[in-house]
Parts: sequence; C-alpha cells; structure tokens
Amino acid sequence: MEVAEQKHLNSQQDLSTENADSAGAASTEKHQDFSSSSPEAASSICLGEDAFDKVMPLCDVACIVSTPTGKVLKCRTKYIGLHSKSILLLEMPLVSPQEKSVFMRQGYPLKACVISSKGEGARVYFKTKIEYVLSGGDTDLLLVTLPSATQVVVGLRESARLEIDLDGVLEPSDKKYPCQIRDISHQGCLIVVERDNVSYRVGSLISLNICSSNKDVPIIDGTLQAIVKNIAQMGRYYKYGVKFEEESLESVDSLIEGLNFCALQQRFTL
Repeated sequence: MEVAEQKHLNSQQDLSTENADSAGAASTEKHQDFSSSSPEAASSICLGEDAFDKVMPLCDVACIVSTPTGKVLKCRTKYIGLHSKSILLLEMPLVSPQEKSVFMRQGYPLKACVISSKGEGARVYFKTKIEYVLSGGDTDLLLVTLPSATQVVVGLRESARLEIDLDGVLEPSDKKYPCQIRDISHQGCLIVVERDNVSYRVGSLISLNICSSNKDVPIIDGTLQAIVKNIAQMGRYYKYGVKFEEESLESVDSLIEGLNFCALQQRFTL
C-alpha cells in the first residue's frame, strides 16, 4: 500500500508543479487570508470521493487540458458538485468557441486544482479526463471522471474559518445595509448581501455590526472595521471576503470564544 501511495504521489507532483503559478498564485490573490507558504500546510493522498466531499459548490478550479497532439489550454472554471455515477460537474470554462471545439472533447486528459474555502482551506490536485460536454442554451457543463485519488494540501489559511449564520448590518452609522455572516475566523469573515444594496470594490474599507436574533442589538460592542479582499457574484447576492483591521481583532476573538457547535445544524451558533 505504501508503495502504491508513493507512486501516486510522484505522479501528482507534476500537477502540483505545473499549477504552482497559475492556480496557487491566482487563488492567493483572490483569498488574501490564504498563505501557500504557511508552515502549517500539509500534503496527503485522499480518495476522490473523500476529498470532494469537503469541497463546496462554486469553488475555483484551475485546469490544464491537453490534446493528443500536445496542444495545451490553461483555463479557470467553477466546481458544481459530485454526481452519483462518479462524475464531477464543472462549469464550462470561459474559453472562445474555437478553443471549446479544439480542447473540450470526450476523452481528453485534464489536470486540475480545486480551491476549497472550508475550514483551514485546501487545494485538491487531481488528474482526470473529459467524459461529456453538455450544452443547454447559454449554459454549458463540463463533466469529468471522479479521480480515484487526489493530492490534498490543507492548512492554507492563517486561521480556520468557522461556519456560522448570523445577521449583520453594513455601514451601521448611516446606510444600515442588512447582510449575513456565513463564516468567521480570527482574521476575517464572509459577508453575503443583496446586490442592489451595496457595490464595494477590492480594497474598500467597510464597517460591520454583527447582531443577535434581534437585528437591532449588536452582539459585540463597537463596530468592526474590515478591508474587502475578494468578491464573488451569486445571482441576487454579492459575497465579500473581508479581513479585519487590527483594532477589531480583540472584539472578534471575544465573539469566537462565545460560539458553540450545533450538531443538528452542523455549524457554530451563539
């Protein structure tokens, strides 16, 4: 068993090297609280179904598609989910019609790296092949084989994110935009807000109150200050990944220490 795992690890090292710049650097820019050089990061071999069981839908995917003649296409897309027939569902990468006809063909090999934002954060490296390309109007799907094994690098965040579901208010001193906080760590949090309400940019300074079930009552004293580090658009909503300013860290720590894990909801609550 150890020999087999070592053999597979060696085969995965090519993928890790080829994606080090395209996947690692790009994802670090989008997730500023990730640290690829973190001494806590550790690599291991995991079964495909175990690795993707921990990957959330719409995580970023960096891909390298090769043709039998040696042509290579590097692209990015989103992970959708896992099909019961051992198939991974991906969004069609944003490529030109010509690139789609040349590279997106059944049987072509694909190397990929999925960026998982859960917990401490992880990169899942794997090799697979294209099984189907499904077209439905303006929406295309790329179906690839679930890999038998993957290389997983965990511990990419400075501190683990805890899944929560708390109400909040952006710009509480004047605008008072309602929002939700979906996860939190010592360093930052994920804020979900309706697109019609706000339109921040990367680098924007925001003010945030985290509230109890009574939305007019803040859980912690004072207003948190944070910097927008990444933005994702989801239908009617924006998802803002923010990093807390130094003066807010003590209040955030106090909030985190008061959280309790709810086995029924599978998330942390107050």
